[in-house]
This record gives sequence, structure tokens and C-alpha cells, in this order.
Amino acid sequence: MHSRPAITGSLVALAVGAWLGAQGLGPLGSAVAQQPAPPHLIPQSLQIEHEDTLERLTILTHRPGAVGAEARKALVLFKAHIARESEFILPPLTLLPELADGKVTPDMKWALAMSDRVKTEREQIFQQHTQITDAMNALAVAARAAHDKVAQEFAEAAVGDSLNDAELLEPMVLLIGDYLRAKLPPGQ
Repeated sequence: MHSRPAITGSLVALAVGAWLGAQGLGPLGSAVAQQPAPPHLIPQSLQIEHEDTLERLTILTHRPGAVGAEARKALVLFKAHIARESEFILPPLTLLPELADGKVTPDMKWALAMSDRVKTEREQIFQQHTQITDAMNALAVAARAAHDKVAQEFAEAAVGDSLNDAELLEPMVLLIGDYLRAKLPPGQ
């Protein structure tokens, strides 16, 4: 299991590498051929949370019996949900610090399409959260029966994380889209 400082250090190195690549620079500032823009990043705190969740859940998949079986089912759901979040739900949240400072620039318009997609797919996203909650409830039941406190605590915390996504993060993305539309000049 990696420590949070190790993960944070790795993410900082990844972010620097991504920045250098975005600037058209390779290691040590050498020029490299321009490639298509990478997908937008997600907030680092959420990246760390995703990595931790997947790591802990993967460990639980190796447990014997019902706990391992339920963890394996849940891992499939989590991976699909994290992929969806990384694709279009979470990237607009990276704009929050600038928006909180009152900064809105035309280059932020990329977030509009993502916000619109969250609005369009809201029901499917809700269904995915419902499936994750059901999977975590099943894992918690299996964990209680197996007297596996670690698995039970993980399952209960994962339900809270899923609720946080549905109650806070996804609505924030919708508000970001509305805010950008209100602040960007017409035609942007």
C-alpha cells in the first residue's frame, strides 16, 4: 500500500510532466513534437481518493468467501464510475479556484460541453451511484457476517463518498456550466 505522501509526490511529478508536455517541452526543457491535447485533468485530491479507493477495494477482492466476491463485483462498478467521472464529470472542478477568484476566460469554455453532458446523463449517473450503493450495502452485509471490520468500514465510507458525488460534486459541475455561460461573452 502506498502512503499518501508517496502518491502525492507521484501526482506532482505527473502534473509537472503533463505541464511540460502541454508547453511542447520534453524532459529538461527539450522541444518535442506536439501531440493532441490530453484529456483534462481532475482535481488532485479526487485523483488521490480514486487511487486509494481502488487500492483498498482491490485488497478486499482477495478476501475469501462473500467479502471477496462482493468486493470483486463492486470493483467493476467503481472502475466504470471512475472512468466516467474522469472523462467529463470532474475536470470542470479544476476551474473552481480561478472561478472563486472571479477569473473567467474564454479558454474555460471546454467545461461547457462537460457540464452539458452531466446534465444530459444525470439519470444514468444517478443509476450508477445507486448500483455502487447497493454493492457497498452487499459488501457491508458480507463483512458483518464475516466479522471483517476493515471491509465493513470501507463499504460504509464508500457509500458516503458516492453520496458526496451525487449531492455536491455533480451539482457543482452544473453550476460551473451555468456560471461560465453567464460570464463568458456571447459567442464564446
